[in-house]
This record gives sequence, C-alpha cells and structure tokens, in this order.
Amino acid sequence: MAKTGSPIASEQASALSTTLEKYRLPLSKAFVALVLALMVFTASRWQLSATSVWVIDSIALTLLLIACLGRVWCIMYIGGQKNTSVVSAGPYSMVRNPLYVFSFIGALGLVLMTHSIVIAAMLLIFYIGIYPFVVAKEESNLHGLFGDAYQAYCERTPRFIPSLKLYSTESRVPADVTRMERSLFDSGCFVLAFIALSGIRLAHESGLIPVLFKLP
Repeated sequence: MAKTGSPIASEQASALSTTLEKYRLPLSKAFVALVLALMVFTASRWQLSATSVWVIDSIALTLLLIACLGRVWCIMYIGGQKNTSVVSAGPYSMVRNPLYVFSFIGALGLVLMTHSIVIAAMLLIFYIGIYPFVVAKEESNLHGLFGDAYQAYCERTPRFIPSLKLYSTESRVPADVTRMERSLFDSGCFVLAFIALSGIRLAHESGLIPVLFKLP
C-alpha cells in the first residue's frame, strides 16, 4: 500500500506546487484585499492606549518601508538575470528567497496595523499553506536549469532566515527596467495599504463607516 500511495501523493504535491507557484501573486493580492475588506467593517477588540497605537503603527510603517525597499533591492540584482544564471550577490548572498522574506515582512507590517490576533493567524496560515510549496517548485525548476551550480548555492545559503555574515555584492549587475518599474509599483502597494488602513480607522472613529463587529 505504501509503495503505491507514495507516487500518487508525490504527483499531487507536485501538481499543487505548480498551481500555487503559478497563482502566488493573485493569491497574495487577494489576501491583502481580504484584510482590507475585513477592516472596513471590523475593528480591534483590544483597548490600546494612544501611545501603544503610535508605537505599533510606527513599527508597522517601518516594516512596510523595509519591505518596499527590500523588494526593489532584490529586483536590482535578479531583474536582468532571472533564469539565466545563479544570482548569489546582494540580498541573494544572504538568503535564497529574499523577495519572499521581504514580502512576509510587509505582510507582517500590514497585520500589525489591524491590531488583530485573528488576522495575524490568517497571515501565518496563508504563508505556511502556500509558500513552502511555491519555494519547493521554484527551487526544483532552478535545480533543473543550473544543476550543480545551484546545488552548491543552496548548500551555502539559507532558504528563509538571512545570514548577514554571508553578504557579498558586485559592482555591476544587468538591469531589467521593465521589471524594475513593475516592482516599484507592486512594492508601493504596501505603503498604499498602510494609508488605506489609516483612513479606514479614521472613518471608524468619526462614525463615517460603521463597525459591524470586533475581532480579537
């Protein structure tokens, strides 16, 4: 039974990885849209002082700015070399998937703005449920493209937790202007989400938008 079940499970996992890798960006944008939609008619149940709110929002904005700048930094290095060579300089020298690391930092900043444990749990479930499969598929593709060179890169570079001591850079890297422009727009959405959540909170406080229920 185990011998016949294992290939089927492997094929199903491969199909799931392929599907999630293909639709990761629409799914991520849908998650952000869901958070914004929840926040339109909900509010946090926690009674926080003005100082606490200021501190949390300041941390959230800092994380969102780090995410924006970090994603652009990644595209500077990989934009003109995607699927043509193993990129191992700049952010890619410290971690194999820096774009996902910075996206997670941005999502964490967004969740902090909501002051909700429920939405934080949704974020963790979303990332744990999707991105391990996405990364496995992408790394499988890169192994197929670059073979031993990519294997050597994987052996010296962590997958998700950056190692600052590994940092190295290059004086010049090929650029892809179109990809850079698209990255600037996508990254800017984090800051736009911060502005939107701040506006929603003000609308709740002024009574312009009713709060239908509160989330812990």
